[in-house]
Amino acid sequence: MRGPFRDQPWLSTAFAALLAAVAVILIAHATGADVIGRAFARVSPAWVAVVAAAEFATYPAYALAYRTVASIHGHAPLSLPIVSRIVVAGFGPFALDGGFGVDRRMLEAIDEDPRSARVRVMALGSFEWAILAPTACITAIVLLAEGADIMPSLLWPWALAVPLGAVLAVLASAPSRTAGLARLGWPGSRWIVEMLEGIYAVRSMVTQNPFRKLGAWLGITAYWAADMFALWASLRTFGIDLGVGRLIVAYSTGYAATRRSLPLGGAGATEVLMTYALYWVREPLAPALAAVMLYRVFNFLLIAAPAVIAHRQLPKLIGGSDPDAREPRI
Repeated sequence: MRGPFRDQPWLSTAFAALLAAVAVILIAHATGADVIGRAFARVSPAWVAVVAAAEFATYPAYALAYRTVASIHGHAPLSLPIVSRIVVAGFGPFALDGGFGVDRRMLEAIDEDPRSARVRVMALGSFEWAILAPTACITAIVLLAEGADIMPSLLWPWALAVPLGAVLAVLASAPSRTAGLARLGWPGSRWIVEMLEGIYAVRSMVTQNPFRKLGAWLGITAYWAADMFALWASLRTFGIDLGVGRLIVAYSTGYAATRRSLPLGGAGATEVLMTYALYWVREPLAPALAAVMLYRVFNFLLIAAPAVIAHRQLPKLIGGSDPDAREPRI
């Protein structure tokens, strides 16, 4: 269905910014304007440049991982101009079905293989967590063993659910099981089958000569490290020196659903989850909110215009005699 948000990415971007602003205002109201004001009175401006540099580094890192994962199923590697624009567009806050929706339409337009495009996007979503989830799990176990002053209800799900989920995912994604599920023809079974095939693709990247996909592992590790470092630098801007363990747990909890998977770049949801995740690891709410605001300026607001521009440029790079017909709709 066509609509104003689908036809006008600037309108959906403005709506996303409004959602983020409302979330920030609600948290600030609950915290108290005077407390928030005191947090901004203790700013260390030098750290802002560090936040900017770290966020800038996330895009080439993610592009390296993206290009590798997009080449599964025997597809040719994407050219650097195309993959760089897809990555930037996918992080933009204009897509109602999230960055993965942008990815799916772009890969389908490039290869004219709708099913493979869906599976590769599922693989990309699974791959994002292939590094972050085990890291958060191990960190939570260590913090529990140390008796860290963190809400146990924040740590135990990471410590228990990640290993259990990994085992279930490995078992369920076996080709014999997905083939059997596909034959049942249940409503929604296609989506489940493609999700499991995406998980199996990631599993194969581990078990079948992982060095062949080394770029993907290096890229996604560098992406998470750089983005996490950007959050840490944002916290340092407002006088919070968060330890590595608490940072990993808070960051991973804040991205319980990653910004590329959420509608409109995670507008509203990320601001709330990330702020309260920091609060749950025993950091003051006011400077935590201020730090998240700074962090989201660089990984949400400033990417908005480049993302829309990159999305507009992609149809010409992908090719086709009828650009309007080839352009993947938002």
